Amino acid sequence: MPTIQHCTYIKVDRKKIYEVLTSADGWNAWFTDDTRLDIRPDGTGEIKLRWSKFGIDERDMEDGGVILEAIPNQRFVFQWSPVKGKTMVSFKLIDYKNGTLVQLDEIGYVNTERDIEACIDCAIGWGEALTLLKIYLEYGIVIKNDLC
Repeated sequence: MPTIQHCTYIKVDRKKIYEVLTSADGWNAWFTDDTRLDIRPDGTGEIKLRWSKFGIDERDMEDGGVILEAIPNQRFVFQWSPVKGKTMVSFKLIDYKNGTLVQLDEIGYVNTERDIEACIDCAIGWGEALTLLKIYLEYGIVIKNDLC
């Protein structure tokens, strides 16, 4: 079945990256417009991602699901529904040189035309998202609303 995998080096410690990935303010700073997170002490919870006038079509979008795992400074895993079913998105943070490798995996797509199209769209989107995260964390630059 289709799987999305990306790995990006960010010259920031993993604690800072984890803070951004596990807070609404963090997501809204570099990628979304009105994300909400509720992480319980056991590392589970809920996430709701929201975008206003997203992409070339300027669509208002919302997605989200359950948070499956939130291990401080190591992993953040949640489900969402970019297709009819659910997929699982995992961010793994690995110390590397003077920064962190951010490994993103998304699994759960099935071998249908609709899921393969969604997988391709999300693969492109996650690659762009990790670039936006890198630019935000390394340089403090926010370009989410300035994209062509």
